[in-house]
Amino acid sequence: MQAPPPAARQLRLRDLVDAMRKLGIAARLDETRLDNVTDARGAALAILSAHGEFLSVNRSAAALLGYANGELVGRSLLDMAPEGERASLAGQLSVDPAHDFAPITTMLTLRNGRPTLLLLHRQPIASDEAQQKPPDGQAAQLMLFEEPLAADASLAPGVHLPKAAARDRLKYLMIGQQRERQRLAAELHDGLGQALTLIKLMVEDSRMRLRRGQAEDAAQKLDATVLQIRETIGEMRQICGELRPLALDRLGLAVALSTLCRRVERSAEGLAVNFRCDVDDRDVPDYLKADIFRLAQEALNNIVKHAAATEIRLTLQRIDTGLLLTVQDNGTGYDTRPLSPEDIGSMGLGLAGMQHRVESQGGFLSIHSSDAIGTLVSASWTL
Repeated sequence: MQAPPPAARQLRLRDLVDAMRKLGIAARLDETRLDNVTDARGAALAILSAHGEFLSVNRSAAALLGYANGELVGRSLLDMAPEGERASLAGQLSVDPAHDFAPITTMLTLRNGRPTLLLLHRQPIASDEAQQKPPDGQAAQLMLFEEPLAADASLAPGVHLPKAAARDRLKYLMIGQQRERQRLAAELHDGLGQALTLIKLMVEDSRMRLRRGQAEDAAQKLDATVLQIRETIGEMRQICGELRPLALDRLGLAVALSTLCRRVERSAEGLAVNFRCDVDDRDVPDYLKADIFRLAQEALNNIVKHAAATEIRLTLQRIDTGLLLTVQDNGTGYDTRPLSPEDIGSMGLGLAGMQHRVESQGGFLSIHSSDAIGTLVSASWTL
């Protein structure tokens, strides 16, 4: 991933969390959002410079636009718009989002060349320290990408979607499911399909070498084939896990979280992970299980990568109003430090995406961190 310009290097996690909360509130207040869909794996988020260049992008946004994450960094959002739409998009981007939370309706050309209507919500990532402001006074922006589920695909940019009746909402939901199937099919075809084709060719090459008596060359080729198979299996598991962690259906939420803790503990030397669950699996709504698991997974991964902790406490419990998930570590606090270019994408957008998941379901996510006490991530849902 290319390094963001200096203005983006001073972003802090608390700035991203604050921007995500404001953006989420603005998006929920927009009535057209009821007829929109984001990637099934979570919010499609990116950080753009004040001039519209991608500084960082998460996997969902990249998949929505048809790219790999690193391929979008450094590109201009305006360059992705059809030529006839660029002036309109530039005009909408010039409006200060701090004073006008109206979403941007625009056409963007996906990697496959197909123009697609998208709804863009944006929020400046502000800082309370003057030395962190860019020279031109403009801040980087957090952007949420959504697809309008309009029955009329010719809906012009800037036109709000009409309020739908109950049967129309069902129709929109079916359209969203179909788009997700198409996107998943494309990802399987372009990723796993090409990988399996490569494996087939490598095996055939090895067989030909064996027939010619080139046993050593064939063995080397087969060794490379095994590595390719392992990578393909890992990619397949990643896709499946992002859509729905299999452990939830097989083991239930409590056992799945316990297994996750043990796996994290084994992967990091000198790290103890303590897990406590006071909730029966039947008391957790099915629609929340994947979000709770992914939030715990994201928090644990961030601790291992960034916190240098020796102890983690993961707790899921009932409270008077519903459910509470907490992840506490004794490492170095990270929400007050400037994020590195790599952290912006891996940790910053990861937690921002999970915050969107939690709060779009009516929950609340909070992060408290310091060098003295480590970091506490708390998520609560009202039932």
